[in-house]
Amino acid sequence: MARCMVEKGFRRSVGISILIAAAAALAVSVTPASASYRLRHHHYHHRHSASHHHYAARAAGPLYRGALLVDADSGKTLYAYNADMSWPPASMAKMMMLLVAEDQIKAGRVKLTDPVRISENSATTMGSRLGLREGEVIPLGELMKAALIRSANDAAVAVAEKIAGSTQQCVVMMNAKARSLGMTDTVYKTIDGLPPTPGHDVDTTTANDLVKVARALIYTTNLLQWSSLQTAPFDDGVTTLHNTNHLIGHFEGCDGLKTGFTYHAGFNLTATAKRGNMRLIAVVLGTPSNGERFSQAARLLDWGFDNYERLTVLKRGQLLPVHVQVGANETIQPICDSDVDVLIPKRDASAIKVNYLIPPSYPGPIKSDAAVGQVVVSDGDSVLTRAQAICPLPASTVSVAASEPVRAPAVVPVVAPASVPGGN
Repeated sequence: MARCMVEKGFRRSVGISILIAAAAALAVSVTPASASYRLRHHHYHHRHSASHHHYAARAAGPLYRGALLVDADSGKTLYAYNADMSWPPASMAKMMMLLVAEDQIKAGRVKLTDPVRISENSATTMGSRLGLREGEVIPLGELMKAALIRSANDAAVAVAEKIAGSTQQCVVMMNAKARSLGMTDTVYKTIDGLPPTPGHDVDTTTANDLVKVARALIYTTNLLQWSSLQTAPFDDGVTTLHNTNHLIGHFEGCDGLKTGFTYHAGFNLTATAKRGNMRLIAVVLGTPSNGERFSQAARLLDWGFDNYERLTVLKRGQLLPVHVQVGANETIQPICDSDVDVLIPKRDASAIKVNYLIPPSYPGPIKSDAAVGQVVVSDGDSVLTRAQAICPLPASTVSVAASEPVRAPAVVPVVAPASVPGGN
């Protein structure tokens, strides 16, 4: 069965540095333009086509129209270029369709093992496709996997019809989900990003909004288990899915997420990688070639990993170096209610300060887990993060003692002036 009609890649090597539009929020000495490009054991062979030349001819300036690099855990922006620019998501629209599918699975309305009968609408969908035939029956999970890894439009249509009854209703659900994620600059009109006619994309989004849906996929679903695969069997090995994201298996730590290409949108990528305790998300929009989207995303990710680090300041349950008088006869030593991590440039961490906004006394009895103040981590005058200082749990549940070694910055105990817990 001829299922794998390979998406044509237009590859062209361009030797121009990334232009930096603005400094990152925390200044570092190296920019994404000078970051190393570490694709593992992978070399691109470049091809040209008339349509590619036409797009490249009208491309100007940087090697992308928009770009964004974000710390996945905190959502902190490390680098941005036209991050609010309206742009067609192309096949990256499938990220939202799959997120909606995951919601339906969690709600118990469908299961990954549910059979899906391929409709005429699905079988005749054009663009990147598997070549599914009308009347075939394939499990929902297999179709979701093909839509993510292979970017198969026919599989995406089949998924949308299964989870929503029709592609039109699925679009309604996608837009509702986008609103719930705060994606105020995104409008979906298709489930797969396929233009109704060549050169006329109707879906719009921004790099900032693409990061929002990427974070939702990373932290609320298990879809990285598929997007991290270079190849995967489809439908009990009938064929093999080849990942359209060429960073997978060749760029250290990369495990997702989604490519997108149309004539108008150019070559786009939402990529994520994790190294150690730090995960980054990079979005590149409107690059002039297939290879360039991977090159530019890799440069951004490498730059982020080379120049930033995640510092663990406190551990959940760790005893804080502050004592609170409770009533007349009791003294407690509060603990931190959560892990406290901050993302900082790789430099001397001495500028990072920890303030304990905890009153010296508390009237009356206090229950375990009750908040007695705040832990505030700052870099100079800038507050990086906050956590609650709480009354200790029973000794058996306290996980980290004050004497346990933690790589911590300077400690600045600050006693809140009020005698009640809290602090701004």
